[in-house]
Amino acid sequence: MGIGCVSRRTVLGATAAVGAGVLAGCGGTEWYPSDVTPNEYVLRSVIREKKRMVARYEAAVAEGSGPPELLGRFLEHHLSHLDALLEALPEGSAPTPPVEGAGASPSAPEEDPALDAVPGAGGLGVLEAAATSARLDQAGAVTDQGLAQLISAVGACEAGHAHLLAEV
Repeated sequence: MGIGCVSRRTVLGATAAVGAGVLAGCGGTEWYPSDVTPNEYVLRSVIREKKRMVARYEAAVAEGSGPPELLGRFLEHHLSHLDALLEALPEGSAPTPPVEGAGASPSAPEEDPALDAVPGAGGLGVLEAAATSARLDQAGAVTDQGLAQLISAVGACEAGHAHLLAEV
């Protein structure tokens, strides 16, 4: 090594120090440029989907389009899931808008025509299976482990519903 030369170790050490300093600056959710964090965005999406599922089950139970005790039990499961998901929302966050017969959401203001039709047990089973696969992606999209576990547990229950509805 000559005079004025910088060693490779010095360059690597300085690069690592600068990189650690930059990464430490965005270690939390405070840096996120929106009022809604990515985790909350996914959570609100799951809540909207769950409200739609509750509306479908309520319609199916009211119309008698399947085994009433089974559909009633699954409706109770979905209401429990919805309560747990709503409790997972950060404190001080705005409530999610209710689903009233048509699934309106801030990102998709158009109506969901599927909410107008009353699904039978087979249709509910298809919806449950679709929800199960969506939960896998949603659980993988969040960074909070507790939230990922909650979404995964909801998906596991929906998978059980799909299986039992397929046997009806």
